[in-house]
Parts: sequence; C-alpha cells; structure tokens
Amino acid sequence: MRAHLFPLAVLLAVGISGCTTSEDPAQGGFLSGVSNLSNGTYQNRINERQKTLEDEQDKNVQQSRAAERLAAQSADVKAQREAAEAKYADFQKSLQASRNKLAAAQKANSKKKTEVTALNRDIDSLEKKIKLLQQDTFTPDADKQKRLDDLRKEREALEREVDLLVRR
Repeated sequence: MRAHLFPLAVLLAVGISGCTTSEDPAQGGFLSGVSNLSNGTYQNRINERQKTLEDEQDKNVQQSRAAERLAAQSADVKAQREAAEAKYADFQKSLQASRNKLAAAQKANSKKKTEVTALNRDIDSLEKKIKLLQQDTFTPDADKQKRLDDLRKEREALEREVDLLVRR
C-alpha cells in the first residue's frame, strides 16, 4: 500500500506546486497561506502596511501642527485686528470730541461777534455824543463838564466790557 501512496504523494505535490498563490490571505486559501508564511510574503506585506501607517501618522502629526500654527496665527491676527479697531474707535471718539469743541468755540465766537458788534455800536454812539458835545456852543461849560464826566463814565464802562470780552 505504500507503493500506492508514493505516486499519489508526487501527484499531490505537483498539484500543489502548480496552484497559484495569492499574497492576500483572504483569497489564497490554506496552501497559499502556508506558502506565503514560509517564504515571508505575509511579513513583507505587514511591514509595508506598517510603514504606510507610520507615514500617514507622521503626515497627520504634521498637519495637526500646521493647523495649530495656523490657529495661533489666526488668534494673533484677530488680536491685532481688535487692537486696531479699538485704536480706530478711540481715534473716532477723539475726532468727535474735537468737532464738539470746535462747534462750541464757533458758537462762543458767534456770541462774541454779536457782543463785539453791540460794543462797536455803543462806542460809535459814545463817539457821536462826544463830537456833539464838542460842537455844542450853546450849553454852558459847567453843564458840558458834567455831560463830559458822564460820557467818561460811560466810556470806562465800555472799556471794562471790552476787557471782559477779550479775556473770555
């Protein structure tokens, strides 16, 4: 019986060697698996997959770091923008305050112009009164002197008003 087995074993060995093997363990079957285990094909496949995994993990780490750098830069830009906006708002407030001061000064200036015009009228009126008094030849000197004293008092009052207006 042993002699019978030998040709069967040879035939089996030739049949096995003639089978195509696959590097994919899911497709090759048992004999392909044994062959791939013995010649290191599976280990090479594992090593390639491990290297691919490590490469992808390295890329992932690099991309995470790049994302962190971009987030930090974005935060810096946001902080700079907010600081610039705050400066702009302060600048706008300062300009508005200047506009308000200018409007108040113009209003005060307008009021002063009105007061100056009124004081000029009073001075012109006083000047006319003095000229009339000088040209008056009918009024006695004592009355002229009294009217001249009154006009001096009026002039002094006008001078005080002018001084007050100039000091404001």
